Amino acid sequence: MTKEEKEIVNGCKRGDGTCQKILYQEYGPTIKAVCYRYLGYQTEEAKDLFHDIVVTILTNIGSYQTISSLGSWIYRVSVNKCIDYLRSQRLRRMESTDEGPAEYPALEHPHDTLTMEQLVEIINTLPANQRMAFNLYEVDGYSEQEIVKIMDMTPTNVRTLISRAKKSLRDRITAYLGKEIDIL
Repeated sequence: MTKEEKEIVNGCKRGDGTCQKILYQEYGPTIKAVCYRYLGYQTEEAKDLFHDIVVTILTNIGSYQTISSLGSWIYRVSVNKCIDYLRSQRLRRMESTDEGPAEYPALEHPHDTLTMEQLVEIINTLPANQRMAFNLYEVDGYSEQEIVKIMDMTPTNVRTLISRAKKSLRDRITAYLGKEIDIL
């Protein structure tokens, strides 16, 4: 833990508003990005959960162990809270209602790449269970076995969700760019 992190943690433990503000400004964007990735960009659920996570972190800062960096701990708390929220909503049990790739009009002047915002928008069009499995596997680096436990599914179901998410993303990005892509 850096000296700055130690000051922020100790200040937050004391209820120091300045330290809480620094923590919010420093780590808020990371928390928000995790919420958007799991619950959809700019959704009310993501915004509400963002605030809940900040409160949880400030309330439980005393349980922070200095084994990992403060940023890693905040990231892990954020991911876990998103997963818990999705479990509570029983979104993991929803069957895919995806009826095939979404129709995206080809851009008038296709580019070779997507902006991060465009990519996030396309990822957010995935059904919730596919988006969760994809994020856990590709973004957060969980193994299939870990995802099986998190999502309470069979290994075959998890592999299927990840595969469907990748195929759907490949199709949607191809449709969006107006040309074949060789990723995923």
